[in-house]
Amino acid sequence: MSDETREFFVDQDLCTGCGDCIKAMPEHFEDTGEDTADVTASEGADASKLEKVMKECPGKAIKWK
Repeated sequence: MSDETREFFVDQDLCTGCGDCIKAMPEHFEDTGEDTADVTASEGADASKLEKVMKECPGKAIKWK
């Protein structure tokens, strides 16, 4: 992976709404208000932290674009 993090998104059909991604990286994820999370900004995300959040997502909903 390059110095710049690739773009990522939350697959709304897989998101369980647990909020773990929001707690771990609030500058990059937000609650949609519909029991799911969404990405607010891909830019500047710490790649290693993001990989950890992706692996720990119970719905495996965080994906690379």
